[in-house]
Amino acid sequence: MFQRRTSSIFKVVLRVPQIRRYRVLAIETSCDDTCVTLLDRHTVTAPPSVVDERKLTLNSVEAGGVVPKDAALHNRKSVSVLVKEVIEDHGWIGNNRPDLICCTRGPGMIGSLVGGYQLAIGLSIAWNVPLVGVNHMLGHLLVPRLATNGEEPKFPFLSLLVSGGHTMCVLSTGLMDHEILVNTIDIAAGDALDKCGREIGISGNMIGKEMEKFLIENKEQWGKFVEFDIKEPMQNNGERKNVLAYSFASFISQLKSSLGKYHNGEVQNEENKARIAYIIQTTIFQHMITKIKLAIKLKNLKVDSFVCSGGVGSNLQLREMLKEQLTPLGVEKFYFPEPRLCTDNATMIGWAGIELFEQGYTTNLGTSVIRKWPLDEILELDGWIKR
Repeated sequence: MFQRRTSSIFKVVLRVPQIRRYRVLAIETSCDDTCVTLLDRHTVTAPPSVVDERKLTLNSVEAGGVVPKDAALHNRKSVSVLVKEVIEDHGWIGNNRPDLICCTRGPGMIGSLVGGYQLAIGLSIAWNVPLVGVNHMLGHLLVPRLATNGEEPKFPFLSLLVSGGHTMCVLSTGLMDHEILVNTIDIAAGDALDKCGREIGISGNMIGKEMEKFLIENKEQWGKFVEFDIKEPMQNNGERKNVLAYSFASFISQLKSSLGKYHNGEVQNEENKARIAYIIQTTIFQHMITKIKLAIKLKNLKVDSFVCSGGVGSNLQLREMLKEQLTPLGVEKFYFPEPRLCTDNATMIGWAGIELFEQGYTTNLGTSVIRKWPLDEILELDGWIKR
């Protein structure tokens, strides 16, 4: 539980825009992406216009993955430049400045978060406009509502939030009311996909995405036999079978064991690589869905809307598996953000900030970033101001 406290470091009288036409600057720097978006909220009866979206991603190919200190340096060097460019290019300067700033406060890598959040606080003071510190995962969860101006999906709904850093199934009954039904006890699904992909010889800046691309190019190999064995975890033991939790670390150890057993630690050809990649991807996805189905059963849930968001959420095979297996359980509506809104982006932070702001929430300027910020404890973090 977070300690509630109110900071009196800053006593700034902010120019708070009324709920009418206003402009939003959104910043996201939770990991290795520096993201900035401008949103124009013309009216509360229609979705905001996305004026511009910009992103600079750290190249981590040679490092074999994201190095936190490199990501921190990347964000600190890039975010001010990107913000300056985008507001100048659109003339959002001087008296034409944004009316609201929305920025990721957590969860994420502290070094990366600081670059964006400190800039947001500085601009909030300089421009005398409100700040909303947004929960990164809330951004992923709410982004499908952008296209419908917050009308769909209606609460309550289920979400699978799946990326390189997080994997969880969430029941949302309101803007600030979220119950985490299933969470990972070790690593995230996206991390497991990246590490497994690297083991079988797939490379790139986003290895899980490269593996999906490789599989689409080799679809004729899907489901074909290969001497390779990998199983969904937490299924054989009676007690663990009914535990509402994910475990993805075992996929990596299983993969190494199977490769050593059947192929002397190497993938012998491109056909075998595609067949093994298909097994890895399908089994990881099935593990996620198995636990979602278990949560629906054990909690006796009656929800007809389902959101899948986060970087891995753009995977087409995962989307098809979700629809195929959850439709018989009463889920009628599926919401999948377009790919650019699945990966980390500032547009989702801007939209979540808009929803919070229009419900009367802003953030005290004497706040700081936080590495862990559970979705079910959003309001327990210090610094909220409620109008």
